[in-house]
Amino acid sequence: MHIGLREPPTFSIAFRSNFAMMFREEWRQNVDFARKRHIMMFPVMLALVAMIITVGLRFLTGDAGIESYYDTQMAADAQAEKAFTWAELKIGLHLSLFMFSLGMGSFAFIGRNMVSQRGSGKSYLLAGPALLPLELPPVYLAYYCKEVAFYLCLILTPVVGGMALGILFGMMTGLSIPLLWTSLPVVLGCMLVTMMQGLALSFFASAIWSRSSLGAWLVPLGAVGAGIIVAIDIIPLESAIIGLQVQLNHNLLLLPVAALSSLIIATVGAHLVPDDFEIRVTTRTELFVPVHRQLFFLGNGQMRTLVAKEMVDVWRSGTLFKMLGSYCVPLLFLLALAWMADFARFPIPFNLLSYAPFLGFFGFNFYSWLNAVDSPDFLNGLPVRVPQLLRAKILVYFIMTTWISVLFLILMAYLLDQWAGLLPALLVMIANSVYIVALSGLLMGLRPNKAIFDTQIMAIFWVATVIPLVSLFLLSFTQGDMSLYANQWAQVESGGFDATSQGYDSSQAEASFGGIVAISLGLLALGGTFLLMLERRWGRAAFEN
Repeated sequence: MHIGLREPPTFSIAFRSNFAMMFREEWRQNVDFARKRHIMMFPVMLALVAMIITVGLRFLTGDAGIESYYDTQMAADAQAEKAFTWAELKIGLHLSLFMFSLGMGSFAFIGRNMVSQRGSGKSYLLAGPALLPLELPPVYLAYYCKEVAFYLCLILTPVVGGMALGILFGMMTGLSIPLLWTSLPVVLGCMLVTMMQGLALSFFASAIWSRSSLGAWLVPLGAVGAGIIVAIDIIPLESAIIGLQVQLNHNLLLLPVAALSSLIIATVGAHLVPDDFEIRVTTRTELFVPVHRQLFFLGNGQMRTLVAKEMVDVWRSGTLFKMLGSYCVPLLFLLALAWMADFARFPIPFNLLSYAPFLGFFGFNFYSWLNAVDSPDFLNGLPVRVPQLLRAKILVYFIMTTWISVLFLILMAYLLDQWAGLLPALLVMIANSVYIVALSGLLMGLRPNKAIFDTQIMAIFWVATVIPLVSLFLLSFTQGDMSLYANQWAQVESGGFDATSQGYDSSQAEASFGGIVAISLGLLALGGTFLLMLERRWGRAAFEN
């Protein structure tokens, strides 16, 4: 029997086979953490949220028939200023989706990590070129297309489905829903293009970053430069995000062009990913002892040792700048937003306290990075328990990010000229950071990247996060005075969907921080409670990631 030599698969064959298997791999990775029904409930939850928002569009856009109590043109104009325009809502939708895509598209970094972190019999398809006769470009392009397909199924389609349910609900109840059936395919296509563009640009940038130290400097500088160009309107935002442009102008011919352009960018990025999968042996000066010495304020116990180990691991892994970048980029976006708010009319009265609650929320991304550095499986053979490691990672988060948050608030106070609100903003920032990171550790343990698709966990996390975040956000508009919202609630309670709203004089708002301080202290107390509860939830758990 003669067996001829087998040639490596062609680009198309490698792409097709890897795409199908990567989709299965993604599903199995998520099911491995959460039960199947929890994963399937995630799009259901998104659809319900989208349905509720669709029903509420009539209030957001001022199309709900809410009239002024005094029925004057001045009052009507004041009411209109409080509503969002359709353009503003579209910008919010696509900008948030674009930022999410940028955060999820840096997978040019992870191929080498998957090779170096193989253990416990686990391997990943993205590491296939290091183990099998496969070329990198088709594998990485397949990974890009898998990400697009996976998020299309898991996020975009349920959101549009929820919009359809909202329209159907309006037809059944007689409510006016300012959204047409014919607009749903356009919305889906535009969101898909926006996501493809964000993933492609992020993938392309991460490929350049991974090739050399020069790229590691050029990519952040290029990102900041691009943000400034868009912020000062040299290139309008609607021109930078193609999906948004199509949504605003309804030039549907741009959709296939934009999709093809994203695929081309992703293909170029796939060819730029370096093929040096070899494990590099590097030598460094002693790191642990100097870091351990600098952590004298933690005492001489085991926690000091664990924190020092985690900080050394972050530095050794080469992900420090990526982690700090993932935390700083949203803050730079908020700075740009504050800067633009000085030159544009916004329907929301932003101030320093409006931005402070989001700093803690961004801590979740940094906490996820901390749990992606190395697999903790080897700790199963050492006298260490999961709650101890979780507390160590939370301490590392505060040590590495608190100074960035403080600097951001100082810059924001300078930009907005609101120095009087700096101390309350610092309190809000610290309280939210403690609360959200402690909540993340309690609910998700060492696997936050997989827990995000567990509906039960994410539902609890969403409710527990959104309620205090929105409360602080609303309180910030009047700096603690709730009479505006009490007035609006009284009208809705008495009139239901047909409520009328009374005119509100913004001068009635007093500079009272009582509510903000009370919520912040409550979040600090809850955060401390969550840290104590780590022992009960994870005390008997094994180290795994």
